[in-house]
Amino acid sequence: MALLHYQNLTAHRPDVLMKKAFFGLKTFYDFLQKTKKYMESDAAVKRLAWKEGSSPIEENGDDNQTCDGVWIQLTEPADRPNEPDTTFRDFLDENNVQIYEVGNSDEQMDGPRRGNVQHFFIKDRSIKVLDRDPENNQLLLEHRPTAPELLLRPNTWPLCCQIKAIKALQNEPETSHLPLLRLFEANDHANWPTVLTEPLDDKDWMELTNEDRPGTDDQRKFVEVALATHDFAFLEGPPGSGKTTAICELVLQLVKQGKRVLLCASTHVAVDNVLERLMDEHNDHRDLVIPVRIGDRRNVSAKARPWQLERFIHTERERLLNELRRQTSPSPSQRSFLSVLSHGKSAIERLVLDASNLVCGTTIGILQHPDIKAGGQTTAAFDVLIVDEASKTTFQEFLVPALLAKRWIIVGDPKQLSPYVDDAAMAVNIEACLQNKDIRNACIDVFLGGHQGQRKRRVAAVATGPDGIRAYLAQGEARGVDVCRAGSDPKAMEISSVVVGLEEELERCIDILPLDTATVRAPDGSLPTLRRRAAAWLRMEGQTKDEQPDWASEIGWRLARLYEQRFAEGVDGGGRQTTAERLHEQVKNLLPVANTESVWREINRVRRVALPSVLESLRYGFERDDNQHQGTALSDGLPKHMLLQRHVLLNFQHRMHPDIAAFSHDHIYNGEALVTPDYIKDKRAWSYSRYGHRAIWLETRGHFNRRFNANKDEARTVLLELRKLDDWARNNPRNDGRPWEAAILTFYRGQEREIRKHLQSWTKSYRAMRHFFRGPRHQPHLIMELCTIDRFQGHEADLVLISIASPHPTSFLESPNRLNVALTRARYQRVVIGNRTGMFDARTKKKGEAQRSVLGGFASLEPWDQALKEVRR
Repeated sequence: MALLHYQNLTAHRPDVLMKKAFFGLKTFYDFLQKTKKYMESDAAVKRLAWKEGSSPIEENGDDNQTCDGVWIQLTEPADRPNEPDTTFRDFLDENNVQIYEVGNSDEQMDGPRRGNVQHFFIKDRSIKVLDRDPENNQLLLEHRPTAPELLLRPNTWPLCCQIKAIKALQNEPETSHLPLLRLFEANDHANWPTVLTEPLDDKDWMELTNEDRPGTDDQRKFVEVALATHDFAFLEGPPGSGKTTAICELVLQLVKQGKRVLLCASTHVAVDNVLERLMDEHNDHRDLVIPVRIGDRRNVSAKARPWQLERFIHTERERLLNELRRQTSPSPSQRSFLSVLSHGKSAIERLVLDASNLVCGTTIGILQHPDIKAGGQTTAAFDVLIVDEASKTTFQEFLVPALLAKRWIIVGDPKQLSPYVDDAAMAVNIEACLQNKDIRNACIDVFLGGHQGQRKRRVAAVATGPDGIRAYLAQGEARGVDVCRAGSDPKAMEISSVVVGLEEELERCIDILPLDTATVRAPDGSLPTLRRRAAAWLRMEGQTKDEQPDWASEIGWRLARLYEQRFAEGVDGGGRQTTAERLHEQVKNLLPVANTESVWREINRVRRVALPSVLESLRYGFERDDNQHQGTALSDGLPKHMLLQRHVLLNFQHRMHPDIAAFSHDHIYNGEALVTPDYIKDKRAWSYSRYGHRAIWLETRGHFNRRFNANKDEARTVLLELRKLDDWARNNPRNDGRPWEAAILTFYRGQEREIRKHLQSWTKSYRAMRHFFRGPRHQPHLIMELCTIDRFQGHEADLVLISIASPHPTSFLESPNRLNVALTRARYQRVVIGNRTGMFDARTKKKGEAQRSVLGGFASLEPWDQALKEVRR
């Protein structure tokens, strides 16, 4: 049956196209199926603690409807103080309708994703979720929990949608999907039509009216290309370059032509930014657009909320009912319409959906659209799909809304944050690349048993069978790590990094095993004395829980960090390795000595699905499969001559003072983008004179608590800088009457939590999580936003404080993309707070010579000052 669908596409050799599409999509399908299977297991259950919450109406002045129930605020479990943002995001997901209480018989998770886990999801422990407040990590529950912790079954619905989209494209493609299928054809054979643009008259422009503004020509060029393309168009631009403005112009031009537009992004913020601009009361062309915003009302910004589907339907229904009831002599049709409206919302919902020419939502949230939810997931009901922040959207995520459109506009910046990498999904797929558990354990235990730079070795005692023993001995010999057979030379056992043998052999020689043994691998219930000793050693080392090292997890996070280094320039470090070189060597040493190539081939397939964005894949490509002889658009990028017709780069930025843009312009965009027009310097003039430079590093050498990823000294410095800003802002109001805006950005959730405590105490807003203010609530002179860098992309502020927290560089800190996001949020002033010399002393050669990392280069080049006297005291 699938071949019949392909024959209807009028493609040359439909049988070949079907084969290419099937095998091209199979890697994505296998990845998602393995991930879904894992997410449905007990090992993937999410766990959080909670404390008393408060109504967001009381805290934030929100005027949304309320309902009976109990507000709780989600917090990190005591044994997992650095719980990632994704866990909170999953609990607060709009599709989450119930949670469960942890019971006494529930076994706690052993490690971040592995272990013997058994949770009992029974009705008596379930609690219905009535509402959510993502801003403050709060849930409105049907009743107050009695257990100290809560459990969440992972939501696999997004994965199911992606799987369904892949199967639809494989088996039942429509004519409009032909360009999507072309992505899997060899570039030498794929027939990409020429894009012939037609310039718009000056009078036809609605948003891009100022042709003298630097960068307007490029924005206009993009709109003309997007209007003319038969398939794809691409817009790249650095922060503040006007991508949102260009999208708004494109939407207006499309709806003027009678087109229906689907606008998607990975985040709610990106979607709402466009919608707010389009529907601003000062926009003379807003009446062209009838938008519908799909998504839970709590995830939609206040300005965009009037067009949230349920709110829009309610407002329009009440407006029509009031108008009809005011009629003194209604006509028969008015009486009929009044009767229909009085009996429910279905009629007005149909009117709203049919009339809308712009539908907005996240790439997965858009599936809550009633028509799509009813089964229209694979029908191209929209003329154009615009994907904003496409550098954060994987191909499989893109495919879900892509099937709903006939043309695709890809917008983003590959030099900003990449797609979120789910560590669990990555690990479970990597684990399948090496089926033998003994070999996997041998790889990780031998790797950790060696000295990895400054990292202390982790000694392992392993009870296994003959095959496992051989695997450990072979891995140790190949990697130059001391692996000793239990029961052999006692002196060798005392100093070995790994002691391996049969269970009874280990039992007999427990007393002579290394005292710093931290990993014990043995059947459940065996070697209890050795396990207690290992647990005691871990406590002495500051680790409160024995988390068994996992090969797939260790490879997975390194591959993700290595991918983040793809735009970092490797510089000779005088014998020292760059971050990318170090990670690459570690991954290599984690591979088995037998069948290395075949295992790496399978891991590469996982990388190609999990890591690149759709923008990067189509723009640059992301490596071919080892068995792939011809490049495709996904592996090699679109052919250059075809990409040239479809791609526009915005060079100018209009957000930040030139001093703030300078480093990223030179070292992230290599002088090719983030160019600052002359007028920006005057536009960003202000009288706040605390700092001698618009971009400055404030040296603060504080103590870093590694368990909580927090630095109290830096938190105190942040508060001091905010107090000084507050004193100035109180007496120097903005000319436009709005409050001054400050953003406090951190790399770590632990540091975010530490700073939050100071902000809550200072502002007396003890339940606030992200937003704080100074001055009267309804007319503050200063508003402050506290956020991790990864959640702040798409935002900006007048002054930005960046707390580094860590005293030395890590692979996480050294991500050029993450650093670029942090450095490009400020309009007037940027202040980095941290141990400056710690960031580059160990990473550079002599003063004035080339820096070995983007972070090290930034730390050495950024204007700086010693800690202020108030901080030193």
